[in-house]
Amino acid sequence: MFFDFIRSKSAKKNVISVFAGHDANISFYSESDNSYHTIELERITKKRYFRLHVDNTEDEIIHLLKECQLIAKDFWGIENDYETLLMGSDGRIRPKFLRKVFNFKELKILGTHHQCHAASAFWQSPYSKATIFSFDGGGDDGHFNIYIADDSGIKFVEKVQADFGGGYLIFASLIKEVAEKSSHPLALPGKMMGLCAYGRPNVELASILQDFYFDKDFEKLTINAKLPFDLGFNPWNDPLNNFYLEKTAAYDFAATAQLAFEEAFIKILSRYDQSSPICLTGGGALNVLLNQRILTEINKDIFVPPNPNDCGLSLGHLLIYKTPREKINVTYNGVPLLDKKNLRSIASERNAKKQTPTQTAKLLRQGKIIGVVYGDSEIGPRALGHRSILCNPKFLDMKETLNNRVKFREWYRPFAPVCRDIDVEDYFVSRSFQNMECMSFAPTVKKNWVELLPSITHVDKTARLQIVKERRCPQIYALLTEFSKMSETAILLNTSFNLKGRPILTTIQDALFALDNTDLDGVLIEDYYFEKQTLN
Repeated sequence: MFFDFIRSKSAKKNVISVFAGHDANISFYSESDNSYHTIELERITKKRYFRLHVDNTEDEIIHLLKECQLIAKDFWGIENDYETLLMGSDGRIRPKFLRKVFNFKELKILGTHHQCHAASAFWQSPYSKATIFSFDGGGDDGHFNIYIADDSGIKFVEKVQADFGGGYLIFASLIKEVAEKSSHPLALPGKMMGLCAYGRPNVELASILQDFYFDKDFEKLTINAKLPFDLGFNPWNDPLNNFYLEKTAAYDFAATAQLAFEEAFIKILSRYDQSSPICLTGGGALNVLLNQRILTEINKDIFVPPNPNDCGLSLGHLLIYKTPREKINVTYNGVPLLDKKNLRSIASERNAKKQTPTQTAKLLRQGKIIGVVYGDSEIGPRALGHRSILCNPKFLDMKETLNNRVKFREWYRPFAPVCRDIDVEDYFVSRSFQNMECMSFAPTVKKNWVELLPSITHVDKTARLQIVKERRCPQIYALLTEFSKMSETAILLNTSFNLKGRPILTTIQDALFALDNTDLDGVLIEDYYFEKQTLN
C-alpha cells in the first residue's frame, strides 16, 4: 500500500483542453516531458473552419475524439489518463461525449474566450510584461478585451464595445470578387485584405466606417455615408445578382474598410501606455496590414502568436490552468504526418529517392514548384515550413501559375516570401524584424528587389514575410542556404500546402493527390522526393 501511494504521488499528470467552436481544437499537456501539442480538427476532418459542437452526430463526435486521443498516444506518448479536462466557456459540447472517450478526474471551465486568447499570446511571446489586445468577431465576453500581463499572471483591464471582426466580414461580404466563390464566411476577411491593395481609400468615408466597427449600426451608417446599398445584406442568403460592388468601386471600398479598421484600432491603442510591448491576438490579429502599421508608427515591440485565431483557444485554456515555468514555443507542435509509417513503402512503390537540400535547391532554381512535408505540422494558419509549397519568386508568371493551376484561388491574393534571419535586411524595409516568424507582418520590399522578386511582391510593394531561424526550422533554413549559393537571391516563395477549400494536409496520400492533380512538379516528404505518377 505504501509503495502504491508513493507511485501515485509521483505519477506525471497530463491535462487535456477542448474547444469545440469554429476552428475547433484540442490541446494536450504532458508533464513527463513538459510538452504541449495541439490538434486542429479541420486537419483531421478536411473541412475548413470545422465546428465540433454543431452539425455532427453523437457517433461522429465520439469517433473524432477517439481519433485525437489515438494520435496523442501513438505519436506523443500521452496516455488516456488526465488529471483535468478543460472545456471552453463557449463552443462547448456535452460532457457525456467527453467522458465516453477521455479518462479524467475532473472537468473545469476556467477561462473566458478572450482570457484564453490572451494567455495563448502572452506565454508564447518573448516578453516579461505586455499589454494584450484580443479582438475578433466572437467570444462569450465581448469582441474586444484588453489585458496587462507579467510573469505573475494576466489581469483584465477593459472591455471595449466593438466588433472589429464582424464589421470587417460584413464589409467584405459586399464585394462580389471576395464573396461569390467563397465556401465559408470566415474566408472573406483574408481575401478583402489582399484585394484592398488594388484600391484607393476614401478618407472621408473611412472616418464614417470607423464607427461601424464599434456600433454596427446599419441604419446610421447607410444614412451618414450615403451608401447606395443596405448594409443588412447577407450574401449567404441572397442570389448572386444582389452583390453590389465590383471592379474599381469594390477595390476602393475594400481599401476604405481596411483604413477604417486600422484607424479604429489605433484610436483604442493610443489610450494605453506606449512603453511596454504589446501582444495582438484574436482573429483580428491576422490582419497583417494593421500589424505592420502599428510596428511602423509606434515605437514598441509587437508579438502575434502563430495561432491568434480560435485555433489557439484550447492552448490558452491550458496555460491559464497550468502556468508554464518559462515561455513556450509550440509553432511546430501540431498534427503529425498521420501515415508516416507507410513512407518507405510508398516511396518504394513510386520510386521516390532521398534528396539533399542542394538537389532540391537546383530544382527550385529551375522554376520547379515543390510541396514540402516535414515532422509535425505548424499550428495556426500562418507559421509555415513543415507543410509548404515552395518555388522561385523571380519568375514573373509564378503567382499566376500557383493561383490558377496549383492553389486554384483568386487572382488578387498575394504570396509570401520566406527568408533566413541573416538575410532579411538585404531585401525588406521595416522598423523592426523581431517576431516575424509567422507571416504576421507585411514589410516593404526594397526598391532594387521589386522587379527581381515579382511573385512575392504585392501590388502595394509589401510582402507578408516569414523569417526562419536555423534552430526553429532547420530544413527550410538549409534549403534557403543552398538556394542562395546558386541563385541571385536568398528568397523563396512559400505558401501553405493545401488546395482551395481544404485545410493544410496531414497525410502522404493527400500530398501525392495534390502532386498528381495539380501543376506541382514534385513533393519532398521527409527528404524523399516524389515526382508525378506516370501511367503505363
